[in-house]
Amino acid sequence: MNDLKRKYARFLVQGCLHLKEGDKLFIIGYNLIEDFIKLVKEEAQKLGVTDVKTLINDPFKQKELYLSKSYEEIISNPIMDRTMYNTMAREGYAFLSLSSTLPGFYEDVDAELLSKVSHYQLKSISEYKEYQLKGLIKWNISAVPNKIWAKDLFGSKDEDKLWDLIFDICLIREDDPVLAWNKKLSKLKKRAEYLNELKIDHLVYHNSLGTDVSIGLPKNYLFCSADEGTGKGNIVNMPTEEVFTSPDRLRVNGRVYSSKVLLHNSNIIEDFWLEFRDGKIVDYDAKKGKEILKGIIESDEGSHFLGEVAIVDYTSPISLTNILFKNTLFDENASCHLAIGEAFPECIEGGLDKSREELLELGLNMSHEHVDFFIGTEDLEIKAVLQNGCETVIMKDGNFVEV
Repeated sequence: MNDLKRKYARFLVQGCLHLKEGDKLFIIGYNLIEDFIKLVKEEAQKLGVTDVKTLINDPFKQKELYLSKSYEEIISNPIMDRTMYNTMAREGYAFLSLSSTLPGFYEDVDAELLSKVSHYQLKSISEYKEYQLKGLIKWNISAVPNKIWAKDLFGSKDEDKLWDLIFDICLIREDDPVLAWNKKLSKLKKRAEYLNELKIDHLVYHNSLGTDVSIGLPKNYLFCSADEGTGKGNIVNMPTEEVFTSPDRLRVNGRVYSSKVLLHNSNIIEDFWLEFRDGKIVDYDAKKGKEILKGIIESDEGSHFLGEVAIVDYTSPISLTNILFKNTLFDENASCHLAIGEAFPECIEGGLDKSREELLELGLNMSHEHVDFFIGTEDLEIKAVLQNGCETVIMKDGNFVEV
């Protein structure tokens, strides 16, 4: 197990971030996973990365603040400060964010307060987000188990079962994980190229949950895979099974129903739907977590619109585990998904060289938020209506129609 953990750590810095001698690394994660963070530092240093900085968060201390302090006291507390992100981006550090889910951890915290603090933190790192969106820095988000997450999934605090799943899904047991991922990414790139060649005007989604929505695409849209468009060629999400683009923010009409639980700020949103008119969310509901959903949607003007459309097979390797991971990295790669909020500049021709105002003019959405939610089902059909008026089905029975 320890050898595989070290192999995973090496893969993240070498295979995902493509670090080399002289590069600088910034690692973000919980104190619950400090042993793994130490492995990552060691593997980075073997590559000649001598400048490694960390931001270690203590979720228990953060929760204590939420339960005992006012909004002003919380955001002024040093442990909630995220402006280090901006400094690290300016100085050219590669970012490794280690996602270690804590399902339901903040359920007893006031939802409005949680959303308000989250919005403040997102705004405080807007400079970093600009570097990220413009492809000026290397970055990656990957998952690491903890005892709370393991117990929620399997009823036991033994993390080994969750580690085993991550090793399998991320191809760490392969002799050469980098080569294995290159083969997978090659397939996704071909899928993206096909969708780009179609010259799609809009996509129409239908399934038995009730999803019935039309999503327009900008004229010069680009579908991308997880190692494209960032300007650095590194893999930004591990694992990844998606090809994605950004929609025309004003051309979304209809209703979408969630197909999986969404975990946001460690709180659960379940069985929800969104109604769109001319791109904007005009109505919504949820059986559980409606206040959390409200906090996402009402974060800013842009969070009332979509920023991402992603195509994922219902029979992806993650989906076939039949496990709801309650972690966006995994659950978004088990299902077609959409995202509320910020669009991706790389998803339109020449987008990385354009200003935010120019991107908005071209139809891409701008927001401090970017929250993925899942709509894929085994009977999902997506029809592409092309710019020339022709139609073709690109997904049938939940899976991509290969050509």
